[in-house]
Amino acid sequence: MSLQVCSPPVTTYRQRVAHINRLSDPPECLLTNGSKVTLAPLIAAHIAPGDDVSFPLADSSIATAEILVTKNSLASSGRDVYQAPIGYVTQPKKDKRDEFFVAAEVCPANLGISSIFLACKALREYFYRVSDTEGSTGRPTLYEVLQVPCTASPSELRVAFKLRQLELEAKHSPRSEHVLLERAFNILGDPGLRARYDALLKDPDAPAVFPYGGFGSLLVSGERSRDTQTFFARRIIAFLPERYRRRFHAPVRKCEFYSDRALYRDIRRRLELWIDPAVLHQVWDATWNRWKHLLGAKMEVNATFVKSGKYRWHPSDWQLVTWETALPSRLEIKLPSDFAQQVEAAKSHLVELSLSVAPPQARRLAFVRRR
Repeated sequence: MSLQVCSPPVTTYRQRVAHINRLSDPPECLLTNGSKVTLAPLIAAHIAPGDDVSFPLADSSIATAEILVTKNSLASSGRDVYQAPIGYVTQPKKDKRDEFFVAAEVCPANLGISSIFLACKALREYFYRVSDTEGSTGRPTLYEVLQVPCTASPSELRVAFKLRQLELEAKHSPRSEHVLLERAFNILGDPGLRARYDALLKDPDAPAVFPYGGFGSLLVSGERSRDTQTFFARRIIAFLPERYRRRFHAPVRKCEFYSDRALYRDIRRRLELWIDPAVLHQVWDATWNRWKHLLGAKMEVNATFVKSGKYRWHPSDWQLVTWETALPSRLEIKLPSDFAQQVEAAKSHLVELSLSVAPPQARRLAFVRRR
């Protein structure tokens, strides 16, 4: 499956950097032709006088605009810096050197770069905090960031996350610690990502996936291919996912209940969210699936969603199917005040229905057991 350029190229602008004013907010970049360009602080930190800056004239948001920094200064590391809006990120596969990598679509590809190739070791380092076996730094695991054992249940993860948040706020900890804590919970709070992370803890060389499938603004360092259509990223500097705040009412009967979590899917809205007992303030088990259709209650969902996607084969070609997934760290759910009564009523109604269709002998036995 090849990655396609999402839109035709537009007019691009390329100039050499003469000076950078990092004290202004946002930072200003003075070019050799006398013009000034404002930049996001994070990308400005990776630019030095003498570097070339390329960007499309159509972009207006400096935080997510497509920008290519070609390193020319003697003080640079030699690796270019590239910020681009990305779409779907493929599943891991092996390259010619037998190493795992993923490919991210650049959309729109206004600078001629249609895809970013990311080594899985870069994903392990940035998202999962797992270093290569040779260069291990001994830093804490995501479980240690939350201060829970690796056997913690979904509810225990959420409680630990809330407690650690309060601790960091009380200590006035730097923003980086809050970001790390939230990232740890968003990975461990998703069953699929947690399984991938547990596999990485056992084998650091195992393939790593891009969390939630990509979709956002990616800032990386590396170099372009010879045909200039691909950017080989050696390190991820930052990633900002596409986020959407949603508030709606969802019927509880549409949840699929498991022993320690529940999954809600809305086909019409094309979104999904994982629910743990701690966020719902309710304990359940898998038997709820037998009578949940009798529940008329709706839960009020207030959450931040990120875009997800996957390619699926349709009758003639591959098509990208997208949906939205709720971030565990920014999920709030409220139940009606009479939810407990509705649950008991649904259970009682199920018993009555089962007795109405059971043979007389079974009904007499059920009546005796109830007495």
